[in-house]
Amino acid sequence: MTSDFDAAKAAAPLLDAWNGGPRPTALDPKPAQPADAYAVQEAVLAGLGDTGGLWKMALLDGETRQASVLPHRTLHDSGATVSLPDDAAVEVETALILAGEPAAGNPMAAIADICLAFELIASRLSPESGFTSLEGMADGFRSAGVVLGESIEGWQNGLPDRIDITLTLDNTGVVATEVAVPLMPSLDFLVWLAGHARTQGRSLKAGDVVITGARIGPLPFNGAKAAKATAMGAEVSVAL
Repeated sequence: MTSDFDAAKAAAPLLDAWNGGPRPTALDPKPAQPADAYAVQEAVLAGLGDTGGLWKMALLDGETRQASVLPHRTLHDSGATVSLPDDAAVEVETALILAGEPAAGNPMAAIADICLAFELIASRLSPESGFTSLEGMADGFRSAGVVLGESIEGWQNGLPDRIDITLTLDNTGVVATEVAVPLMPSLDFLVWLAGHARTQGRSLKAGDVVITGARIGPLPFNGAKAAKATAMGAEVSVAL
């Protein structure tokens, strides 16, 4: 973080939006580097009085490993009803439920469960603002929360790169390409995330939830009031 970057000031309009206020068009000051964005993430959590424990793996500009610690209050059980803005979108993902802090030698041992999940996408920043990628990162990479579904059958034996997801919006099937998300790179990313969390004064711990990237989406809800996905014996659903 640059020495004169005021993370609390940059976080203030995001906090206002989290609490139902207007969506800002920009952050002032704007984060100039990833450390600034991380400082804003932490200032938002502090302002919300939220301990975190919900993590998002992400690539900044589609290239560089980064992450976000998200408010724990945005973690929902399958079947929950969630309030989202009209421009919200959904991603189908897999979520790792941790049994403890991952170790480089055997990160799989730190996983208690792998579940089907939705990530809900809706930035606190105005969608018309044309915000920078670092502003988006400061805003938790635009995440509005995670809906945690059922355990994926047989995950202990590994997962195929594609898990044959079926997605419906308002009970209508959605034709969408499922992206391959190999498990081994996700485990490597998990080890990176453990080190990153320590640099932020945090740690990955039992019960933490880590989403590993979109397998489908983001797809706009476009007025739909319900979404459901199934894959490998697991289901996840959300109502709006």
